[in-house]
Amino acid sequence: MAKKSNEYLDVDPFKIIETGFHKDRAMVSESIFSLGNEYAGIRGFFEEGYGGKSLKGSYFNGIYEYALKETENAYRGIVKRTHFTINSVNWVKCKIEVAGEVLDLDLAKIDSFVRELDMTSGLLKRSFNWHTKAGVISLCFERIMSMDNCHEMLQRITFASKNEVQVKLAMHLDSNVLHWSKDCYWNREKEIVEDNQYGVFTSTLSTDQSLLSLMQIETKEEPVNSFSLDKEVVVEYDFQLKDKTTFTRYVINICDKTNKDNFVGLFKQAKEELKCFVSKGYSQMLSENQAYYKKVWDSSDIEILGDPKNQQGIRYCIFQLEQTYHGFAKDNNIGAKGLTGEAYSGHAFWDSETYCLPFYLFSNKEAAKNLLMFRYHTLDEARKRASDLDCVGACFPIATRNGKEGCNLWQHASLQFQPSTGVVYAIMHYMNLYNDKEFMQNYGLEMVVEVCRFMLSRGQYNQDHSGFGYFGVMGPDEFQMMVNQNTYTNYLAKKTFEYLLELVESKQYDIKSIFKKCGCDEDFLKDIKEASAKMIILYDDQTKLFEQHEGFFKLPHLDINSIPTSDFPLYAHWSYDRIYRNDMIKQPDVLMFMFLYNQDFTLEQKKANYEFYEPKCIHESSLSPSIHSIFACELRKLDEAAKFFEFATRLDLDDYNCNTCEGIHTTSIAAAWMNIVYGFGGLRSERKTLKLAPTILPKWQGYSFKINYQGSKLLVSVTQEKVTLSLEGNPIELKVYDQLITLKDKYELMRQ
Repeated sequence: MAKKSNEYLDVDPFKIIETGFHKDRAMVSESIFSLGNEYAGIRGFFEEGYGGKSLKGSYFNGIYEYALKETENAYRGIVKRTHFTINSVNWVKCKIEVAGEVLDLDLAKIDSFVRELDMTSGLLKRSFNWHTKAGVISLCFERIMSMDNCHEMLQRITFASKNEVQVKLAMHLDSNVLHWSKDCYWNREKEIVEDNQYGVFTSTLSTDQSLLSLMQIETKEEPVNSFSLDKEVVVEYDFQLKDKTTFTRYVINICDKTNKDNFVGLFKQAKEELKCFVSKGYSQMLSENQAYYKKVWDSSDIEILGDPKNQQGIRYCIFQLEQTYHGFAKDNNIGAKGLTGEAYSGHAFWDSETYCLPFYLFSNKEAAKNLLMFRYHTLDEARKRASDLDCVGACFPIATRNGKEGCNLWQHASLQFQPSTGVVYAIMHYMNLYNDKEFMQNYGLEMVVEVCRFMLSRGQYNQDHSGFGYFGVMGPDEFQMMVNQNTYTNYLAKKTFEYLLELVESKQYDIKSIFKKCGCDEDFLKDIKEASAKMIILYDDQTKLFEQHEGFFKLPHLDINSIPTSDFPLYAHWSYDRIYRNDMIKQPDVLMFMFLYNQDFTLEQKKANYEFYEPKCIHESSLSPSIHSIFACELRKLDEAAKFFEFATRLDLDDYNCNTCEGIHTTSIAAAWMNIVYGFGGLRSERKTLKLAPTILPKWQGYSFKINYQGSKLLVSVTQEKVTLSLEGNPIELKVYDQLITLKDKYELMRQ
């Protein structure tokens, strides 16, 4: 694995700390120190401005725009106009000036710089001493976003000096923000300067969405001026600093995703919420967030004894998962960068169902269900996409913010069907744990049927009709394009067909009404059965190997260890076509379907395929290391498991892929959670009986994780000698090392 860590942060169990300003890591830090509450997110940029490289990003979940121009002469099935999450109001912007010198950490003389993100409260704090011509000023910047009342966002700036110093401070709400494309996607609607409240009301250029940002500043100093500009309001202070003074900015941000003409309603709501927010104050807001995160750690904490770096890493993963998504709204999803950057356009991918969903399945049922409901609410768009590809049924997009296909690279958008089969896998996974028959009848079954219709219409028989499969596709390994019989695609299609047949045979649901709604003819089930039975699965019984696709075994071999570190990321340093001309793998493909349906395969098969494909994988996708670590755990290759695990948990903290500057790898951090629970814990949940088979790294003294299962709380504690299961709630049935037990309160056994 030709990747290396770039360490610069202090190690702490519940904090992320940067001691001393690392200017060369400025944009990486902006991503790492991002805050979010699912409703909105903001990068950890310097609110006072910064002359060096920076991405001043502020984002709202579900606020998006379309590209200004359509792709001309686009062929049928190719996206003509992509869409993306847009940069929104900068609600922390300020300007600080002393003796004609404007604060800019790219130029200023400073010392004692410390930046700290507290994962028990979500409080971001930055402090340093600024050496000016007028004397030394100590500054402390704090910001926090409410997890319970997601419209509430707060910034506090504290000035301190032993000498009397004249300070100028301007606090802005600024919607003149630029997307990475250097375009602003906001219309000017209204600025508000009245009754000590200041706000901006803006609307998107074409999607009819609006955003009202309203603030009030609490301080002992009096403003000397306040005024409005185009999409911006400014409050100015000019004060004599004696000892210490504080400015607390209370901000209410409210989006309307369906109506840009709702100013009166939003303004009334924002004024009421702001009044309550100011009355509540900084201390109560902090206490509320501390209480929120206490519940998170009480129910979902992972503890690792004897490995402080990975302890910090896995808690950071859980913290960011909670910031990114916790089921606040049914029309939200999880973008690949969460709300921490503009890479991947804020789109959700197939990772939501295959990587992220397990965390929520075992921690927050409603959040898990809402992820599935996002797909149901966008089902009509998936139907349109299938039609665009000359098929029937529903083809869920490879990349989306609103349900439409957002990827204008045809080799991905038109050839990859992981999202569609992933949705069915997710429904099956959810049903295994919750047996939510109402959900299945009203929502799930329709999605399963429509995906089956699509996969049936997109597949083809070979010339003698002996085999059914998929021609001209791309599997999870995106270094192999336009291949035939990608085994992941074929296997997941087969399992999708089998799941529908299982639902029909169960006779628990009104299948006929769904078939009628979806337009299924009398031969539909017959065709599904035949396609499933004849699905081409490239497997050699002698070697136990699944061939990734037709011809993969004959591709030229590339020693991935010969690639210099400076060539990463490859997409930025290699010509596009060079990537496709060898057997190098971007991310697990065969191993991926063997992970999703783990119990379908023998240990011998897993070992053969891991040892064949792992040396070919370059891990250019952040989703890759955890899956390899999970297999290494099961195969008791613990040195390899440890190597991949640290890569996964600290991918962003140590910037392994040299691209954390673009935003954190949100779906990868969900994979890191799986790495503990599915890897070291040996959890298997793709069948109706939960399985555990814990192992442990030699350097660990012990570890534990918590999951919610069938309404009960299960604590799994593992040491070098034994496994202890502790239960709160109703008894549950599960397998431990293949032994079926009924757990009532506590159970101990020797580790195998």
